Amino acid sequence: MKKNWFYKRADPLKVKEISSVLGISPFLATLLVHRNVTDIHEAGRFIFSDISSLPNPFLLPDMEKAVMRVRQAIDAKEKILIYGDRDVDGVTSLAILVRTLKNLGAEILWAVPLKEGYGLQNSILERFRKQGVSLVITVDCGTKAVQEIQFACSIGLDVIVTDHHLQGAVLPPAFAIVNPSLKNSKYPAKDLAGCLTAFKFAYALMVTFNRTFNQEYVILDLETTGLSSLSDEIVEIGALLVKNFVPVKKFHSLIRTSRPIPPSATQIHGITDAMVQEAPSLAEVLPDLARWIGRRTIVAHNARFDMGFLNAAYEKILGQSFDNTSIDTLALSREIFQLPSHSLTALVKELRIESVNTHRAMADCMATLSLFQKIEEKGDPRLQFFVEDQMDLVTLGTIADVVPLLHENRTVVRYGLGRLLNSRKVGLRALMESCGIKSGSVKGQEQPPTAKEIAWGVTPLLNAAGRFSKADLTALLLLTEDEAEAKRLVREISGLNQDRKSLQKINMNEFFKLVQEQCDLTKDKLVFVVAQGLEHGVTGIVASQMVREFARPVVLLIVENGTARGSSRSIPSFNIVNALTRCEGLLTQYGGHPAAAGLTLESKNIEMLKEQIKKIAQEEIDRMDLIPKIEIDLELELNQLNLDFIQEMRQLEPYGQGNPEPVFFRSGDQNRGRFPRGS
Repeated sequence: MKKNWFYKRADPLKVKEISSVLGISPFLATLLVHRNVTDIHEAGRFIFSDISSLPNPFLLPDMEKAVMRVRQAIDAKEKILIYGDRDVDGVTSLAILVRTLKNLGAEILWAVPLKEGYGLQNSILERFRKQGVSLVITVDCGTKAVQEIQFACSIGLDVIVTDHHLQGAVLPPAFAIVNPSLKNSKYPAKDLAGCLTAFKFAYALMVTFNRTFNQEYVILDLETTGLSSLSDEIVEIGALLVKNFVPVKKFHSLIRTSRPIPPSATQIHGITDAMVQEAPSLAEVLPDLARWIGRRTIVAHNARFDMGFLNAAYEKILGQSFDNTSIDTLALSREIFQLPSHSLTALVKELRIESVNTHRAMADCMATLSLFQKIEEKGDPRLQFFVEDQMDLVTLGTIADVVPLLHENRTVVRYGLGRLLNSRKVGLRALMESCGIKSGSVKGQEQPPTAKEIAWGVTPLLNAAGRFSKADLTALLLLTEDEAEAKRLVREISGLNQDRKSLQKINMNEFFKLVQEQCDLTKDKLVFVVAQGLEHGVTGIVASQMVREFARPVVLLIVENGTARGSSRSIPSFNIVNALTRCEGLLTQYGGHPAAAGLTLESKNIEMLKEQIKKIAQEEIDRMDLIPKIEIDLELELNQLNLDFIQEMRQLEPYGQGNPEPVFFRSGDQNRGRFPRGS
């Protein structure tokens, strides 16, 4: 197949800035810019990703409501059903919540659909309701299960959905929906895997046992004209009311001073006389601030300084003392972080706290909030153990679900790859051993397995059980504490994987033959193929192979007893879920991601679906999108390929969706001019 070759081009000034600020080579900085990582903070997170800097789980929709309901269920000894899905993402999600909730003393049952199909099934819900279940927590499914959750409610079940799939036109009537992809979500990442969403839910549940849970704090910062609360003045007040480390509301005001601001103070915070000229006086602002703070606990960096100024102002203007309880993040950070300086500016830099404008009140409040959260989390050994213990499952599910390995996904996989080989879970240890996954070594340093090794060597094995309607075997493997059982399950799953390979070969041959009969590749921008008499289980794998072969979206269906069920895979420029949504009136069920989705429909609607989705593809896909593109990152001399080069390339790991392995071109006059220049 013809392919277009392009040299990538990076802004040299941006490369120089990233290289200089982060202390990395221009070579590495260039590769970051080629991946659209151009913001300094984002580039720092990419190279120096830190598991302690994951976003706050309480930013996810309905999180507080959901964990409160689970705590109520635990306290009341209610039976809780964890309901997963059949793929690796769904089963790892299930294992994370089952393990966490059992450790918290909950009475847990679990289920994955076997021959019933994907997602929530009424028959399973009804069966467990008869066993006394009153609360269902879904993992990796449920966002589009409107009818199924309506049924659950009708038989007396509360349903908490934890999922990552896109929402439909109507949300189900669940008790809570914890999903970063919801339209109303304020969570900074929208593309978490299902297992990472389940992990965030479990993490938030662990936090409910901490002293800070559901407590309101006021994060406070003052900017002043000097250091003396008796002779100097406040020029800016910033305060954040926070709950579960999430800002609820803020108070901010510049303050008009009675004397000119000293140049030495302006040099620190940047506030000038002109900026405060029209601002209210402290006497005007303080009564509002006092009512706003009330008796809440104050959190400040160098609380002595801020409390001293506020107390002096309270006594002078309000005629009372300011004696609220305070927490000083400066004193706490000195106890916890072994660093040469514990100023807020130094901590922001060392702990990689994102802050855009230090020494201004609101920016310093946000930085202090992040620092306070880090201090509280670091001081909780239960949370530290939980994160370390669950990262192996999160990593496995995230890699298997082929979500973009960027941002938070990248951080957890980068950290978790090293945990896989040292897992406390006997099933995972048996699995790694069976797959021959081992650590490597570069320049004498042990290196964990790569994401590619896990994706190619481990996840197909685990997926095989789900493809043959035996996903419960994978769940049992990830939950067992018995080494003999673990080895037996690995052998059984390995046998299913051999069956999967045989079935894949049969279906691959049949579907490729049907392409010739049912498609016109000179005209069709989307491959749509319908088969009969084939076994289900590997249509997704075959569809992925066809996308690579034909460089266009693929929809494969197998018809059985009047129902068509299958998989779709797509190219980057065509969102297959959006296309299916436009056809949802013809579908019984569908769901997935922009690049991959499953679908079910009545066989009588196949021709209408084919016509409609091919028309959408015809309108939306440019012909140039159907020509595969090879993008060259850099030209290299052969002598540049050494151990230092390999070590530096390791900083870009893990590679995967959204962060492909770099492509290099060997320099040399004999090769120049072979490929067109691109961007």
